[in-house]
Parts: sequence; structure tokens; C-alpha cells
Amino acid sequence: MSVIDKRRILAAIVMIGCVCVAMVVMTAYAAEIRCENNALIAKNKALQGEVDTLDVKIKTANNVDHIEKVAKSKLGMVYPTSDNCVYLKDSDTPRRNFAAVIRREAYN
Repeated sequence: MSVIDKRRILAAIVMIGCVCVAMVVMTAYAAEIRCENNALIAKNKALQGEVDTLDVKIKTANNVDHIEKVAKSKLGMVYPTSDNCVYLKDSDTPRRNFAAVIRREAYN
């Protein structure tokens, strides 16, 4: 075997070694990225759970029955009676009980 053949074989072995080392490094990098991706997916699921919980809380808080309960218990609000309404003109006075109309409109 000549010196040139030995150099070619040595160069080929070095090239194959470099390719193998590069493959190991890229595989490790891909595994690290996969691990980070899985962590982000887990965080995303947790945040989605929180969003769903907040959506339920918002829908519950926007419920007319809940709003009425809070208005009555915490704020002391009550529906007006016909005696509590003041009209600027006699023609503005409704034919029906205005408080009952407001209550009916709130639940429809």
C-alpha cells in the first residue's frame, strides 16, 4: 500500500468520524428541542385550562340571576315600584306597571 492510499484512507476515516460526531450533536440538539417543545405543550395545556375556568367564571358572573343576587345582597338594590317612578309629563306615564315591564325585559 502506498503513502497516497494511506492518506486517502486516513482522510476517509477522519471524514466519517466528523460526520458521526455531527450526527450525534444534531441528535442531541433535536432531543433538547423536543424536550422544550413538550414543556411548552404542557404549559399551553395548563394555560388553556385556566382560560376555560375563567370563561366559566365570566359566564357565571354575567348571568342575570347572579347579577340580580349581587345587586340585592351586596348593594341593597331593589326593583322600583310604580310609586318610585317620576314622569315629566302625564303622557309619559305607562299604562302598565313600569317596574314590572323592566323586570320582564331583564329576563327576556
